[in-house]
Amino acid sequence: MQSLNKAESGITLIELLIVIAIVCVLSSIALPAFGSLVQSGHARSARSALTVSISQARSSAVMRRQYVAVCPSADQIRCDRSLKWHHGWLVFVDADNNGERDTDEDIVGASQALDAGIAIVSTRGRYRIRYQADGSSDGSNLTLTVCDRRGAASASTLVMNNSGRLRSGKPSAAQAAAACAAIGT
Repeated sequence: MQSLNKAESGITLIELLIVIAIVCVLSSIALPAFGSLVQSGHARSARSALTVSISQARSSAVMRRQYVAVCPSADQIRCDRSLKWHHGWLVFVDADNNGERDTDEDIVGASQALDAGIAIVSTRGRYRIRYQADGSSDGSNLTLTVCDRRGAASASTLVMNNSGRLRSGKPSAAQAAAACAAIGT
């Protein structure tokens, strides 16, 4: 008769606990980096959506040969007198050139409030972006600062010059601080 001397296979409780401990340590290292990646994606998406809306306003002004405005709007029906754009915005034909959306003026586009943890704040005194029929913007230069929960070091800007063109930029310390302070408000 043959004797079977096969070794028992499987894992012990101590081996299982060691593997669980290693997984916990690796997860605690990876999760903050993943959270930062997600915040970065949300901020890029918000900046991109606003860029598209502003570009849409400019091209609509040229195509329609009318004033078209972009303004912060929490209800996507009328403009707010606010520097905070993260509650949403509105793109509309400003047929009577008064800077306010009237009920008979067409809505070209709108965006609802952004995810919590992202703020977009414009330059003091600039509550609207208005494009003329030639695609130029009336008013002074405008800076829109985008900030998320990663803080002021990760903030970015969209800068619009008088000709109506946008470019990306890096905010000043004061701009970044103001935008980051607006998160959650």
